[in-house]
Amino acid sequence: MLPDRSTVRQSATVIRVSDSEIEVEVCRPEACGSCKARSVCSEGGSGRRMTLLNDGQGYTIGEQITLVMRRSAGLKAVVIAYLVPVFLIIAALLLFQALHIKEILSAGLTLGLLGLYFIVVRLAGGRIKRELTIEIEKEIEQ
Repeated sequence: MLPDRSTVRQSATVIRVSDSEIEVEVCRPEACGSCKARSVCSEGGSGRRMTLLNDGQGYTIGEQITLVMRRSAGLKAVVIAYLVPVFLIIAALLLFQALHIKEILSAGLTLGLLGLYFIVVRLAGGRIKRELTIEIEKEIEQ
């Protein structure tokens, strides 16, 4: 059977369970094993912790689960977090240069626009979160 290319799957370990949330640790030891910078890396080879909504499937601490995210959701997150801000900076600086605004003022206005963008993203966070969901699949023990 061919792997589903429309989703990204990652194994994780449940490390905390509450009624409304579960905390998981996602570790990619194959990515950290041969890295010379792992001792000073923010990941440290130990994995990244994420808090997800508990969907009531009866998780236990130490249980292995699979996190599933649609590739389109990941692409949307990259666009919101990285591409739009870069294009916003370039467009603003080009506009201010065309209007013959002094460089220091252009830089300040550009940073202000960038700050305003991130405030709008923060305020729209609930809507964005609903679109960028990570689903949890319990791994079947064999």
